[in-house]
Amino acid sequence: MRPHPRADLLVVAVVAAVFVLIVAATPDEPCTTETCGPEPLTSIGVSLLLATAVMSHLHRWSAAGAAVICATLWPIADRAENVRMGWLVALPLALLAITVALARLRFPVPADTAPRRQPPTPSFLPFPWVRGTALLVAALAGIGWTWNRQADVTAQEAVADAVPAVVREHRESVIGVDLTNGDSYYMEVLEPLDYPVGSRVEVLIDDAGLRQLSSEPYDITILFVPFVTLAGVGAALLARAVTRRRALLRFFSSPQPARPVHARTARDSVAVLIPDPPRTRHLTIALTADDTVPRRGAQAATLYGTPHPGQWCAVAIDHHIRAPTSPVKEVQVLPRGPSLPFSV
Repeated sequence: MRPHPRADLLVVAVVAAVFVLIVAATPDEPCTTETCGPEPLTSIGVSLLLATAVMSHLHRWSAAGAAVICATLWPIADRAENVRMGWLVALPLALLAITVALARLRFPVPADTAPRRQPPTPSFLPFPWVRGTALLVAALAGIGWTWNRQADVTAQEAVADAVPAVVREHRESVIGVDLTNGDSYYMEVLEPLDYPVGSRVEVLIDDAGLRQLSSEPYDITILFVPFVTLAGVGAALLARAVTRRRALLRFFSSPQPARPVHARTARDSVAVLIPDPPRTRHLTIALTADDTVPRRGAQAATLYGTPHPGQWCAVAIDHHIRAPTSPVKEVQVLPRGPSLPFSV
């Protein structure tokens, strides 16, 4: 549960604005004028923009961390790969400022006059680390494979023979070329119109099967976009799991406000009604799914914690308590009447 969840759209808006500025400010040079070579560091830096926008919806401080890496990597990539971004290298600083500001937002902590009691110790504290770990490991493996594959082919191109050729024809996104040694090939290009029929090009060839235009070297760094984004999602899920685990440990290790309530348990949640004349408050606490929990009607119970969005709460029924998986998301205020139903 995040305070002001719609504020995360600001991160999306900043990322979209950065992409628009990059497209608008980057000159569209044909590959025949300047070689369209791979730029792995730049690709990772741009991918971090998208990752930050997604991570902000999962764990804001991890998104701020991704923005720090992005703001650091852009000037490094600009120098190492001679991208010539100019003033564009400062754009991630705007993203960093927004993500840090959002991460510092907090729910207001209301005063709670209920007497404090030590909550019972639950038999299990949720720690959902598997999904985040699996995503992070898989994404890092993909990033490593992409980096190594790109490096291997770049090294292969460096020692390949550059054979002159003449463009013979165009076919949608491919061009046909005739080499001076008598061979002919069809080759995919970014823009066929950059290679007029009859123009001369160079084709990199070796005995291992390499056939690549020297003006458009092999480039699979676009794969960094999904892999870096997935790595960010995995890191954010892990960070959220660790943060919530620590919050639960603090919650159950100290006295909490306690009040009598009516509760109805389900497989993965417990619905709570808090009598508070002249009104009744209703909230639902998310729990780890448990198929062994018997389905019963409303029961007298004790609510530990402050029933307010963003706060942790737990319900004890017959001195048995199940740890929540997330803070309270919403508290509804219901009009209190003589026949108020327990409908959830």
